Amino acid sequence: MVGLALEVGHSSLMSHQGREFRLQPLHVALRIPRARGFTLIELLIVIGIIALLIGILLPVVSRARASAQRVACRSQLADLGRSFTIYLSSSHNRIPRVNTIPSEVPAIVPGAASITYALRDVVKPENQVWRCSSDRITQPAPNSPTGFETYYEREATADGASSYLYNTWINATADTETWTGKLAEIKRVMGLGQHQVWILADYEPFHGKAGTRGSRNHLFADMHVGDIGE
Repeated sequence: MVGLALEVGHSSLMSHQGREFRLQPLHVALRIPRARGFTLIELLIVIGIIALLIGILLPVVSRARASAQRVACRSQLADLGRSFTIYLSSSHNRIPRVNTIPSEVPAIVPGAASITYALRDVVKPENQVWRCSSDRITQPAPNSPTGFETYYEREATADGASSYLYNTWINATADTETWTGKLAEIKRVMGLGQHQVWILADYEPFHGKAGTRGSRNHLFADMHVGDIGE
């Protein structure tokens, strides 16, 4: 209740038409209510609502971040595809001979350099296009060193580093082997077209559970980027 405690004037006598009246002081009470705080139950309800909203929003934010990283990775592979095309043009259609997993001992292709070195004239080995932001090791290889969190770190050599695996199917077995000839051989032996033969891929599914759509990015021979089966 709001009230004002004021005293207006003093008690006095007044006359009107011969009659006297006594005026009483006017008191108006102003009561200012005290601030009311939250009760414990109200606080618990507010905290519960906030926790519920966080629980709803966190998975959404996580999925959005993962999707953005997948798209960025695909963009990098598309850039590497353009670099690979330039390499083929400058090498007169000859494909590189690459040690596909540099960290493995013994070497898969003894004496061969990494793919980053093979493409060094068209894309610098230190260029961050070789590094996927979702790169992580969850499936250690028996012939590779341990103690690394990412493939980019594990596969680093003096020639550069990469989060992407080069396909042994398209690796040159002779210095004169051509891109056209290799694709024709794969088509004849395996029945696979250019849209099915990949050049570079994430070392493992960086972008989701293995086997789920979009979990592993690939650069294909027709230069599109996606997952196998997409």
